[in-house]
This record gives sequence, structure tokens and C-alpha cells, in this order.
Amino acid sequence: MSKQITIRDIALKTGFSFQTVSRVLNGKSHLHKTSTVRKIEKVAEELGYVPNLFAKGMQSGKTYSVGMIIDPFIESFTEEIFRGAHDELMKRNYLPILLMHSQDDHDEQLVQRLAERRVEGLIIRPYADQIDRVCEAIDSHHMPVVAVDVSLTTEKKYDFVGTADEHGGQLAAEHLIAKGHRKVAGLFIDVESIRLRQRGFEYALSRCSDMEEPRIIYKWDFEEEDINLKMVMELLSSENAPTAIFAGGDFMLPTIYRAVHELNMSIPADVSVIGFGDMEYTQYLIPPATTLHQDAYEIGVQAAQLVIDRIENKERQVPVRQLRFEPHLIIRESVGAPKA
Repeated sequence: MSKQITIRDIALKTGFSFQTVSRVLNGKSHLHKTSTVRKIEKVAEELGYVPNLFAKGMQSGKTYSVGMIIDPFIESFTEEIFRGAHDELMKRNYLPILLMHSQDDHDEQLVQRLAERRVEGLIIRPYADQIDRVCEAIDSHHMPVVAVDVSLTTEKKYDFVGTADEHGGQLAAEHLIAKGHRKVAGLFIDVESIRLRQRGFEYALSRCSDMEEPRIIYKWDFEEEDINLKMVMELLSSENAPTAIFAGGDFMLPTIYRAVHELNMSIPADVSVIGFGDMEYTQYLIPPATTLHQDAYEIGVQAAQLVIDRIENKERQVPVRQLRFEPHLIIRESVGAPKA
């Protein structure tokens, strides 16, 4: 087995003191000349030096780890959030420890498990029905936390990174209005991000003077797909049916497309459809769906940067930060002008 290279080996090779080499390799290179730093880093690379974060943590009391509670493999959006956070944490020498939501464990129990392993911070996409319990667990462990996509409270008590959902809903409405639609419907559920999309959607519609009263449906059954199918079919078959539908989440699009097919209608000739999320499959629907794109990877990167900043500046009073990235309208083929 080859010998592990240490700071003393690099000091011996370069001729610099142990203290000088240690400072350069532990983030304090600004204390020394550029030529000194370059020589030490060059020799460290040549010798294959790997920082001993375990020993460093034993000395400082730090674990250089960040917990993540998220479902990265459920959909492309959460996968990209996880990838962005993972890449940024690794770049900054923090080890991401992933725990996935499950039916057996409540999120507050997952917070407890991560705290037992002394993670220094947490990135979480919380379940809406578990938020109160999660907040209690986080507060009891005094853990820096950043919520992604879904905020932990409305009080702006914790850092948050997500999408400007309200503006996204507004963009969807404005696109339909520009295409000439005046009879529209919106499908939403009781989730914070989608409620914000609904608010933006309704606000933009209210500013159009000749817009008919929109049909707002505020329910979706995640267990019985046939219930959703029947609901959409009834909407499209009703008197004065809408000429366009805004789905508050892309997960609704397959059902809407199926309902249109079952009624021997077509998109966008008979009804236009616009989604939100730019899930990977939306480009493969027939026709490809117009939707709002969210910058999930950048959400993950920013979440990692915020939690590291909290960890490394615990003594500094930093205001709670709420970052929302603008969504972008992806125009495909599912929206057209209404029939004359």
C-alpha cells in the first residue's frame, strides 16, 4: 500500500516550513507570496496530496457535510436541483448526504438522522403536510437550512431558493391572450408554488378587458387517474367550453392530452394547452407542449452556496434570503389561435 502524502512531505520537498504549507493548503494562501503558493500547490499535485478532511474535522469540530432531503429521481426537475447542489457542494469540499422522502419516515425523522451524523447544514424540498414538524426539528438542532422549490414558512424565517412562480403564471396567461383566447381554464392544486402560479395567471387575465370569467378548477386526484380524466373531459364538453387550458404543473398534461384524444378533439385546433415546469417528456408529447422552463440546476447551485455561507459565517448576522429565478416560456406546438 502506498504511503499517504502529508503536509510534512510537501514541506520537506519544497523547503518551506510545515506552518507555511499548512496555511497555503488550508485556505490561507493570501498570507504568502504568489510564487510560494504556486510552488507548494505544484508539488502537492505532483505528489498526489489529498486533504485529510477527517483529521481536519477532528481538529476544528467540523464535518464538512451537508444533508439533503429531496426526491432526486422522481422527476427531472428535482433531479436537476439535486445535481446542481451536489456539484457545488463537492466543488467547495462539502460532502452531500442524501436522504430521500419515503412513506415510512416523516421528514422530521430524517432531519434527526442527519443531525445525529453531525451534518453542518441542510437543503430540503419539504412536503407541504410535514412542514410544521420539520421546522420544529430544524429549530431544535439549530441547523442552517435552505428550502428549495417549496418554502418552509410564509414568515421568511429560513433561506429559500425557487422559481418566480407568480410571474410564470402571468406569462402563461399573457401568451394565451396574445394568441386571441378569451375563454380559458386553469387547473391548480393546493401547493404553494402552484397557488402562486394561479395568482399570476388570474391577475394577467383580469387586466384583459374582454376576457370572459376564467374556469378555475382547484383539485387533482393523485391516486385515481380516471377521476382527473373525467373532470377534464367534462370541462371540454361543457357549454361554453374553454378554448385554452393552463395546467399549473406539467404532471397534468398527459391527462389533458388523453381527454382531448378521448373526445376526438385535437391540440391546438380545438383547444390550446400550456403547462408549467418543462418536464423532459413534454417535448415528446404529440404535439410537443408549450410550457414554462424552471432553472432547476441553478436553484440547486444557489441553495448550496447559501447553506455553505450560513455554515462558514455562523457568527455573522445575515438576513434571511429569498431567491426566485425567472421562468422562461418555451413555445412549442400546443398553443394556437382559437377557432373563429
